[in-house]
Amino acid sequence: MKKIYKNKYIVIIMALILIALSSFLSITVYKNYDKKIDIQLANQIWTTYDDSIAIIKNNMESITDSNESFDWWILKDFDIEDDEYESVLNLLVADVRMCYLEYTDDGTLYTNTNPIRKYREKEYITSKELEKLNFEMYNEFNQGCLKRFASYNALLISNDEVLRNNVLTKTNKIFRISQIEIFNNKNATYNELLLRKIMEVHYIEDISEFLVEEYNRLK
Repeated sequence: MKKIYKNKYIVIIMALILIALSSFLSITVYKNYDKKIDIQLANQIWTTYDDSIAIIKNNMESITDSNESFDWWILKDFDIEDDEYESVLNLLVADVRMCYLEYTDDGTLYTNTNPIRKYREKEYITSKELEKLNFEMYNEFNQGCLKRFASYNALLISNDEVLRNNVLTKTNKIFRISQIEIFNNKNATYNELLLRKIMEVHYIEDISEFLVEEYNRLK
């Protein structure tokens, strides 16, 4: 598992380097307010996003059962003595599911969910489009799935302090990213917005890995 995390962080670092290179080499064509910005190089790192999405799906399918309405409804064949901790793990399952739906929705479930996805195959974005995308993603971040993880500090979680701290370490890490400048910049570049989205999905991947570890340890 440590090797997986190490490789994952190497990919993230490479993505950062690619984005920096993209910013340096970006070709712009000035035309008043509709200046075109070349995003082809930055869009190459969508594969990192796709990899995280695939890992989340594989992780969750390996430990959960579905019902008629939802995939990944509840941890399968999972019954432990610590009822509070079991409930919290299932709550994490629900939050991962909702984030996954937001990240992969094609518009059938939510309105304008994950608006940056529509640019992943494009060569350019105009300044006007970038301004709109900044507005949409700022609102999405402040109203979206990651905000769910702020509530865990108010939960009992478990009488076991170690278990409680393990969960809060994961959830608070997600909550704290709202304080990072890149998530509060309303005039971000396309490259920064894409990096932001990759970071978001990586944090959800981390939660799914944690759920697999706890499921296998306690079952």
